[in-house]
Amino acid sequence: MDFRVLGALEVWAGQDRLPVPGARRQRVLAALLLAPNAVVPLSRLAEMTWDDEPPATAVKQLRNSVSALRERLGDTGQRLIRTEEPGYLIRVGQEDLDSLRFAAGVAESRRHASEGRLERAVGVIRTALDLWRGTALDGLGTAALTRSAVRLDEQRLSALELSVTWRMELGEHREVADDLADLVHDHPLREGLHAQLMTALDHCGRRADALHVFHRLRTRLAEELGVGPGPDVARLHEQILRGEPRRPRGSGTRAVRTVPAPRPSRDVAPTVPRQLPQTIRDFTGRADHLAALDALLPPANGQAVVISALDGSGGVGKTTLAVHWAHRVQDRFPDGTLHTNLRGYGPGKPASPDETLDDFLVALGVHPAAVPTGTGARSGLFRTLAAGRRMLIVLDNANSAEQVRPLLPGAPGCMVLVTSRDSLTGLVVTEAAHRLTLDVLSPAEALNLVVGIIGPARARAEPAAVENLVRLCARLPLALRIAAGRAAAYEHASVADIVTELAHDNSRLDALSWGKDPYAAVRNVLDWSYEQLTPRQANLFRRLGLHPGPDLSTPAAAALAHLAPDEARHLLNALADAHLIEPVTHDRYRFHDLLRAYADELAGRHDSENERRHALDAMLTWYSHTAHTADRRLYPTCTRLVTNPAKPAHPHPMPDRDHAWAWFTAERDNLVAALHHAVDRTMDRYALHLVDALGFLVLMGSWEERVDTATAALLAARRSGRAEHEANALLARGEALAHLQHPDAQADLTRASTLARDVGNVHLQIAARTELGQLLRRQTRFHEALHHFDEVCALSRGFDTGRWEAVAEGNLATLHADLGNHHQAVDHGTRSATLRHQLGDTDGEACAHAAIAKGWQGIGDHDMAIIHCRRAVALGRASLGSQDETLAWPLAVLATSLLHLGRVNDAVDCWQEAAAIYTDRGLDADAATMHHHIRTADQLSAPPLV
Repeated sequence: MDFRVLGALEVWAGQDRLPVPGARRQRVLAALLLAPNAVVPLSRLAEMTWDDEPPATAVKQLRNSVSALRERLGDTGQRLIRTEEPGYLIRVGQEDLDSLRFAAGVAESRRHASEGRLERAVGVIRTALDLWRGTALDGLGTAALTRSAVRLDEQRLSALELSVTWRMELGEHREVADDLADLVHDHPLREGLHAQLMTALDHCGRRADALHVFHRLRTRLAEELGVGPGPDVARLHEQILRGEPRRPRGSGTRAVRTVPAPRPSRDVAPTVPRQLPQTIRDFTGRADHLAALDALLPPANGQAVVISALDGSGGVGKTTLAVHWAHRVQDRFPDGTLHTNLRGYGPGKPASPDETLDDFLVALGVHPAAVPTGTGARSGLFRTLAAGRRMLIVLDNANSAEQVRPLLPGAPGCMVLVTSRDSLTGLVVTEAAHRLTLDVLSPAEALNLVVGIIGPARARAEPAAVENLVRLCARLPLALRIAAGRAAAYEHASVADIVTELAHDNSRLDALSWGKDPYAAVRNVLDWSYEQLTPRQANLFRRLGLHPGPDLSTPAAAALAHLAPDEARHLLNALADAHLIEPVTHDRYRFHDLLRAYADELAGRHDSENERRHALDAMLTWYSHTAHTADRRLYPTCTRLVTNPAKPAHPHPMPDRDHAWAWFTAERDNLVAALHHAVDRTMDRYALHLVDALGFLVLMGSWEERVDTATAALLAARRSGRAEHEANALLARGEALAHLQHPDAQADLTRASTLARDVGNVHLQIAARTELGQLLRRQTRFHEALHHFDEVCALSRGFDTGRWEAVAEGNLATLHADLGNHHQAVDHGTRSATLRHQLGDTDGEACAHAAIAKGWQGIGDHDMAIIHCRRAVALGRASLGSQDETLAWPLAVLATSLLHLGRVNDAVDCWQEAAAIYTDRGLDADAATMHHHIRTADQLSAPPLV
């Protein structure tokens, strides 16, 4: 079995691709493959499978999904997917999983490079990069899965940058220049790539082109961000202008390791510094990051300084991890451990390189009076003293690569660990630093941290309160320590008391501070990051706090801040580099709840009520208009929409149906949140626009969400005083309630029909009567349903595009089959199929052919029934949604005819596939019916008892 996650999820058995039906099963499999050969707890699987709070039946659904996966993968002996408390484990080797092959290839290439075999290193890493087929786990959706996939994508980018560095060492400047030109085009504001391209062009003798790259970058930065190039690029530009010679690379010879320069004996006394601060007693979790740092430990015969850049948001625990790990491994560095707080973020002025070098030189035995003047001289003496030594250097809280570079040793044997809220991309590009990004704790790690602080007894006494404390602190280590520390320090305060304080959005950040220590207040820690932003970046960050959804796209952020999407993209990338937001996939970002609360607080503090309202208007206009555009792509023949939202400043392109479905899938949670947000703030017109375009929830089988959004919109509709809006909301809710077999469905649909008739809206009247007829048919009230369907047929004949007439004919076909009027069923079904085909409505055409097949079954012609079922199934497989109607139902009809002809196994296969579709869409009663048919068929095919 070959599992592939470096792109869309795929499973291959030999030369055959093995489909994995159902989004839930795909997500469970992906979650297991992201942690190969390790137990994934059920809580983590649930987080990976559902974006919102998992349903009450989550554990049952997960176990069912694993059982289905085992069956699909032929794992009857449970050797592949093993049950191990508290969850499941998938056993795979490098030959079974492309991400393991990729990691092994990168590791092998590093080994070749460290041993001086750069050509071999480049070849191996290229082979590893060829395993990628696109964005990791493309299209699977949930935020937790996307975060993990982004980490894989970051590994790909790091490997690509490493390959470029090695190729430059080999003198492939001409080839690298061509590759970098494409990368610079894709990342037009990434200074490190521009610096590499300038260097490559200059080495190729294309000095004018190199200078043009710089001028183009400078112009772009000034126009779009209002800043100039950083000091590294500016320095390189000056060197090229002056024609300064650089060390030739790729001359075909290997550098010979030189004997370390002698140490100055008069001014230097032998000393072994151990400068690490105290590690914390209750360090929790971070096993993956500790292992990643362990893997970077330099070998005894290493040929380069190892640099690791550990980045993450404020309060995420970078310093804690760095110090803890450094204590664990400092015995491997016999010549000392240096540590400094560079004060890049926090009270006071950032430490200058000169200040830090003074401290390091004195720690290494240089008399203060013997420390040379000038950064260059200090840095040179430091490199001289570090040469030939094996030291660990921890540079904590850096604010830029420029602050770090003078502090780097030059000879092999040392390791440098840098922590920063900045991504320090410059170090990754120019110094081949290994980047590790720290996220918030996992749910299990966060729980363990809190229990360790308050004690197991208190945690057992208030389990619900502890769970809420973890949630409200967004699993941010600093917030968890403050909140749990307050509960531990005040014995008369329960955990529930602390949770009550945290539960109020307006005062949560106040509750997450302790005493007068500026480092023990979440708001202060976040302020230090915010203060580093440019005015334009700060304005966008505040606007993001107004967004109601769990994540947002670049175009949505642009609408909030009244920016063009390209301009917003550059500012968002800057915020992501500062770890104030988190990229979850291409052009999509999110931040944890505390950062959201902080951004919202800043908006209330710095922006007027009118400015905030204007931003929300622009965002809701963009969502409403884009949703309507996408809805028309999904339902090109449907015209029952009753609203027409305004056009935003930058309309989002929606070229075809596939793009519309992808957009709705990505924005589903945001659209639901936006509708509720609009209702809560009496911005009713946006709620009415949105509910009118959320029919895709029906295609997805999200009946409960359709009920919730329609109920909210109903309040807005009644406040508007417009009867057609009330009818539209009632219709949306009634349709969903009918599918859920809720007793209130008929009242909603009847009221919607009456209101539509009173205001003369034929579209809504037809739709409401259609849904009423469907409801009555499901209740086996066939003659009442026939009355509604006949009325609808009369109303819709020749009306609008002809779609409603096609719907009515199809419903009459199904109902006449139920009544035993099989020839009439075939006639109505044929008319429906013809109309649907003329309209290009393939989903409806699939349903029509299934209805025709039902008629032929009743007549007794199962061969003809199978022909129409096959046509329906083929159309249904191409359907984007509603596959309970377009695919599961035709499969069930097909199974009946196959069984009648004695093809029992084929019939069971159809019922099994139909059952899986019904289960995935939450239609448990229909799934149970399919399983009943399967059991009955199995009994028919079983050998007789003897």
